[in-house]
Amino acid sequence: MYEEILQDLSNLKAKSLHRTRLSINSSNQSMINVNDHWVVNFASNDYLGLSQNESIKKSIIEGVKEYGSGASASHLISGHYVAHNDLERLISKNLGFENSLLFSSGYLANIGVIQSLCGKSDIIFADKLNHASLNDASLLSKSKFLRYKHNNITHLEELLRKNTAKRKLIVTDAVFSMDGDIANIPQILDLCIKYDAYLYIDDAHGYGVIGSSGQGTLEYFDDQGLLKLGMKERVICMITLGKSVGISGAMVAAKGNLIDYLVNKAKSYIYTTAHSPALSRGIITSLEIIREAKGLRVKLFELIKIFRETVKNKDMLKQSITPIQPVLIGNTTKTIEISNKLFQLGFYVPAIRPPTVPEGTSRLRVSILATHSVDEVINLAKLINGLVA
Repeated sequence: MYEEILQDLSNLKAKSLHRTRLSINSSNQSMINVNDHWVVNFASNDYLGLSQNESIKKSIIEGVKEYGSGASASHLISGHYVAHNDLERLISKNLGFENSLLFSSGYLANIGVIQSLCGKSDIIFADKLNHASLNDASLLSKSKFLRYKHNNITHLEELLRKNTAKRKLIVTDAVFSMDGDIANIPQILDLCIKYDAYLYIDDAHGYGVIGSSGQGTLEYFDDQGLLKLGMKERVICMITLGKSVGISGAMVAAKGNLIDYLVNKAKSYIYTTAHSPALSRGIITSLEIIREAKGLRVKLFELIKIFRETVKNKDMLKQSITPIQPVLIGNTTKTIEISNKLFQLGFYVPAIRPPTVPEGTSRLRVSILATHSVDEVINLAKLINGLVA
């Protein structure tokens, strides 16, 4: 076995696909320290900078004093605390659903929900560029698994028309993590109504960023009057708490009886130690800040606009209005070289390679934060202009 593992590692290195971890000494606003070398961090999902917020830190510390450092048991044994209830009620209210459920991570949430709802007699329709956790969850469910062309409503409808099943679940990222574009949720929901299907959305990268009060992709479309009355009855919405919220975990919001069903059926919820109740106190503070963080979002979108205007070769940019701004390079080796050069110049921008993205689409994944300065964004864009010329 070990000889085969060494050969596989050697093959990854030969193809420039071998990955190593970056060990960070400390972080401060938009900067991280790696081996006593400070660089501007354009690799984070901390879009509003709340992981460094003092009020949130204080809430977590107070939670530790009240509850201790961990839950010490699963939710259904003795690990479910009042702080968990408070958080679930707040998320339900903010997102406009009857109830919600706290999971320890987005990956566990996706696996738990999709495996619970779908089985051998059901069909899952999945966007081609969905996050790996959504694909894993779909495969583990043992349902028939059909993938439609990215954000292609026509292809999705063709598949829905041709395939019948006891239960049909459409699964999609809301904001796609490597392209930064947004799923056409209103049109997908039209199809749900037409073909008696349900929609599971992973709004990991939309929550906190888009929508008039930062409540994510559903609010973003509702602000435009594009969500019809009753549409949310067919939606199960997952948001993560480790990106804009700045902590960790995930929430699933839906109709009350569905949440009750998950409490009793979702293995990744039942058979794991509950999320720390101290963290729930911090998350509640973060959610309250997000609702009032209009100024942070205004600044964030201004920085996104500046970056896109400063990059000269617009063909390298995707059609993204979100903080995820991929710069397509194509060649994997060249992408890594540019990423390394940027790091030497004081900017950490990760090189994203296959299998995370399709062959021939290696890219720099620029992640813009509200804590970045205008100069940092402009300087990065100018360096990219010079390195890709």
